[in-house]
Amino acid sequence: MSTRDQILAAAWKLFSERGFEDVSVRDVTNEAGVNLASVSYHFGSKDGLIQEVVKKVLNPANQHRMDLLESAITDAGGVENVTLQSVLESYVRPIMFPEEHGSNQDILARLAARYMIERDYDVPNSVLALYTEVFQKYVTVVAMKVSHLTPQEILQRLLFSIGAALQYETFASLARKTTGQAAPDNKAKDYEEFVKFMLSGFSA
Repeated sequence: MSTRDQILAAAWKLFSERGFEDVSVRDVTNEAGVNLASVSYHFGSKDGLIQEVVKKVLNPANQHRMDLLESAITDAGGVENVTLQSVLESYVRPIMFPEEHGSNQDILARLAARYMIERDYDVPNSVLALYTEVFQKYVTVVAMKVSHLTPQEILQRLLFSIGAALQYETFASLARKTTGQAAPDNKAKDYEEFVKFMLSGFSA
């Protein structure tokens, strides 16, 4: 593994465990077993390192989302045949099953929390470009299934869905504990129920 990859792996681990603000550059280099100057050499600064981790988290998630949509369309025999349910399943699955694209719930929650706190954040260009492609594609496909909604309303509901999924994944375990539900999480059932929730939002 290259020094750059060692640093990224260490940063991913520590950011997942402790968040972005509580981890110093020295923490990362100690974890990676490299010298302090290597972060400046490869990433410029802690902010530069965070930007690379953001790309490592979000780009695979969005690419997985696009791949799932294309597979759903192909399996249905074309975009005109794919169901709204299949489209929405492909949209939310990367959030509910992040391990499928090499991520995990901890880093997604930490990243979401950072973006909620720092509203003027700087998003890497590659992340913005892929998000643009994702939303354009999904709005176009969903619009073919729900003619009563405008493109702006579809985008709004897609964004609502991302927020709801992240909120659920972050607080579901805590909610179960506070209501005395000791049963383990059933991710497949959660996924099924969340898609039903999304479908109702697009039918109104």
